[in-house]
Amino acid sequence: MKPAFLLACYLAGNPAGSMHLANVNNCKYFKNVLAKQSVRIGEENKTYDCYCKLVKVNEAMRLY
Repeated sequence: MKPAFLLACYLAGNPAGSMHLANVNNCKYFKNVLAKQSVRIGEENKTYDCYCKLVKVNEAMRLY
């Protein structure tokens, strides 16, 4: 097992995607860029919320 940083993004409370990153600086960068963006779906505006979390992953998992 090796450490990684999970970037998890949610669109209006629903999971919208995730990515495993090698260091916290990359995770914070993408979190700041993606968070608080809004998407118009039909008549509604929905916003992204993103979080970084330290996790353990298998040795074979690719980290960005």
